[in-house]
Amino acid sequence: MKRALVLGGGGVIGVAWETGLLKGLAQGGIDVRSADVVIGTSAGSMVGTRVAAGHDSGEPAPRPAGVGGIPLPEGGLDGTSLTRVFAIWSQVEVMTEETCAKIGALASAARTAEPAKWIASTGGSTGVEDWPRTELRLTAVDVKTGKFEVHSRLTGAPLAAAVASSCAVPGMFPPIEIGGRCYMDGGVRSGTSADVALDIEPDVVFVIAPICDAIAGIGPWAQRCMDDEVAQLRAAGSRVCAIVPEEKELEAFGGDLMDPSRVGPTREVALERGLALAKGEARVWLD
Repeated sequence: MKRALVLGGGGVIGVAWETGLLKGLAQGGIDVRSADVVIGTSAGSMVGTRVAAGHDSGEPAPRPAGVGGIPLPEGGLDGTSLTRVFAIWSQVEVMTEETCAKIGALASAARTAEPAKWIASTGGSTGVEDWPRTELRLTAVDVKTGKFEVHSRLTGAPLAAAVASSCAVPGMFPPIEIGGRCYMDGGVRSGTSADVALDIEPDVVFVIAPICDAIAGIGPWAQRCMDDEVAQLRAAGSRVCAIVPEEKELEAFGGDLMDPSRVGPTREVALERGLALAKGEARVWLD
């Protein structure tokens, strides 16, 4: 049986929710490290990298020496660029390469931290130095062309840079150069990109998405993307367990997906949810 694990974006809180959820699933007897392919977008690229490498899927990576929190540019975030990015992103009906390129232009012009610092705080903080044996696919978007890119062991991208590019929220964090091209957050194309699993014809797919229609801003759009991808997978014969946060978890998130003070509460409620799922719909992973 072929299994695919899809981990979506969601900032610092997304990482906390996903790791808590996976810990609950593991305690309930469902170890997602048995996935044949792991697909990560933004926050999901960090969690997915550790899962694919065989690390404890429910534990966050230890911070490497010299890495402390999210790197910001001198003078703080570029609020003007960030506002312009999300004004486009949150209003889009169907994301096109043209719209991605418009967002990419704003990302390229924004005042952000140095790329090397961003790589260190994201890809450099996973505790995984090279591409794992389990197939790992990390999503990104070319800032110039708007084209979707899936970095993997086969594309030649350095793992740390691939993770950093997938996490590079436009207007907030720096685009990352890989192979002469610059890439931003894969979440600009879709919060999940679960359709990237279609080519392996998986029997079972877990789609774990922190950003859903209950999240203000890009949430409704991200939900539509995920729903469409899930429909494609089911039409192709896959059994799909799509997991989004419920009311208790959303309350733990607070109003800011980048707020580190909400990490602890989020992990706690996510663990409870994972345990509950392991007794019910998530058992499809074992069938």
